[in-house]
Amino acid sequence: MTLASPTAADILLTGATLVTMDQGHRVIENGALAIDGAKIAWIGTADQAEGQVQATRQLDLRGRVIIPGLVNAHSHLAMTLFRGLVDDMPLEAWLDRVWQVETAYATAEYCRVGTQLAVAEMIRGGVTCATDMYWQTVTNIEAATEAGFRLVNGPPMIGVEGPGGGFSPELEDQMRAYIEEHLADPLLRLAIQVHATYTCNDRMIDVAKRLASDYGVLFMTHASESRAEVANVTARYGRSPIEVLHDWGLLGPATLLAHCVHLRDDEIALLAETGTSVAHCPQSNLKIGNGVARVPAMLKAGVNVGLGTDGAATNNDLDMFDELRTAALIHKGTNGDPTLLPAEEAFALTTINGARAVGLGDQIGSLEVGKLADLAVLDLDGAHVTPVYNLYSHLCYAVDKHDVRDVFIHGRQVMADRELLTLDEAGVKAETRRIAGIIAHAPAG
Repeated sequence: MTLASPTAADILLTGATLVTMDQGHRVIENGALAIDGAKIAWIGTADQAEGQVQATRQLDLRGRVIIPGLVNAHSHLAMTLFRGLVDDMPLEAWLDRVWQVETAYATAEYCRVGTQLAVAEMIRGGVTCATDMYWQTVTNIEAATEAGFRLVNGPPMIGVEGPGGGFSPELEDQMRAYIEEHLADPLLRLAIQVHATYTCNDRMIDVAKRLASDYGVLFMTHASESRAEVANVTARYGRSPIEVLHDWGLLGPATLLAHCVHLRDDEIALLAETGTSVAHCPQSNLKIGNGVARVPAMLKAGVNVGLGTDGAATNNDLDMFDELRTAALIHKGTNGDPTLLPAEEAFALTTINGARAVGLGDQIGSLEVGKLADLAVLDLDGAHVTPVYNLYSHLCYAVDKHDVRDVFIHGRQVMADRELLTLDEAGVKAETRRIAGIIAHAPAG
């Protein structure tokens, strides 16, 4: 009998508890996970690994927990530049003010810094992949991927004034050229982005639909975020935002809708029928007074729901553990039912559901052999996470971003023992403060 050769790996992580989020949601005590190149090469127990894995490097993680890297399914990364600048007003007034500020200050130079700051914040919080919908797309993609961060982004369309707003005849050709150049980028999941049905015209939508179909990339847009938006779109088209998107042929498995706060039963059924995913942003929706999305009803109907922070100008941070806690609690309280969205189901919103929402469910979102090695290592030695009876309970209700110790993205370690390895965090923060000083002392517009 010939014995199988050991699995070769670059690094072997041993001794940790593995929260796999695979189909069976296995939790492996005293686990081991081998990374070779960008992928997970082997998973099992530490005892099994001794005879089955031959690794160049080994990292002892006894007492720690390894989770899939968290997925932020909706964000506007460079909005970190405007954190806390415009608060406590309804969405429409907030948008008017923010667009004024962005027109003046959302330059390529400034957005690069804002994106770097966002990436630093998210890596520290165990996030390994995020969507981004913002001005200066090319610069933002460069800033994130240079830092080793996985990004979902691509050519945007918006029919308002701003650094890149509007539509020109040559824009489609420019978008095609960019897509074709970057389709194979390992850290970039390309998307076509339309801000919303109320800020884009029919021509933009036609181009977006054609590009998304031609290249098989993700389509992202805001939808049914506020009552005012629903009323605006209904007055314009005679139908709700969801119905308009459906009539335009834009609902489907490759579509991700942000917010979806105000949905009827028939609209939820339509999202389920078409396989359309939703990015739930509870804290942003609460802060701006838009309400609470009907997530339990969506999940019951079979809609895939991921979790997002929205931008730091509405949230005011990019903390996915805090967002997870809010998501789990808000639906229990507003519905008067403590059984809704239990901890394990809620944690899926931030991992495998989020990965599916951005079209990467076969590559990230769970710890499985053959998937990309996007993962976070947690240190659960703090008083606030002691003792541990139910790990999912802790992940949902007790763990916070400060418990994240190590982060790997695409097999590369980007944070080790809470030290960022791919970004000059101090330099980025200093530059952000310089930019903030300019914005704060500018004449009111």
